[in-house]
Amino acid sequence: MIAAGTSVALGATAVSPCKLTSRAEVKTAFGGRVGPGRVDNVLPGAPTCHFAVTGSNLGLNGEAVVFVTPGQTPATFAVAKKVIPGVVTVKGVGSGAFYNPRTTSVELLKGRVVASAQGIFLNPGGPPVNAAKVKADVIKLAKSVARHL
Repeated sequence: MIAAGTSVALGATAVSPCKLTSRAEVKTAFGGRVGPGRVDNVLPGAPTCHFAVTGSNLGLNGEAVVFVTPGQTPATFAVAKKVIPGVVTVKGVGSGAFYNPRTTSVELLKGRVVASAQGIFLNPGGPPVNAAKVKADVIKLAKSVARHL
């Protein structure tokens, strides 16, 4: 569910995806030391913001990623919520939200804007990250994104 790029259209105004949350809010969600947001433009028209997290409360280094999902609408959000396997409804985030345990991300709707908040904390060859903890942390991050939309 990661997309990449420099500015995001929120309504008629282009806004950096790094305005969707702050270093302090990422730290509140994941603990540790949080680097400044870095815009990624790998996919044209789909900018993402990446915050490096060192020494997280998950016991691993990783990153928090936030972005507005290009081309998504309330209708496509509703379809995604129904057809993506294994998603779980999240209450109290924007107008609606769901958590995808496969991508450790929350897709959220606020008004007509669809955005995503993701925690990427991998441990190749080691024990997996605590699924309940990463879900709780990503939901905290998603709440901060919803506040900024």
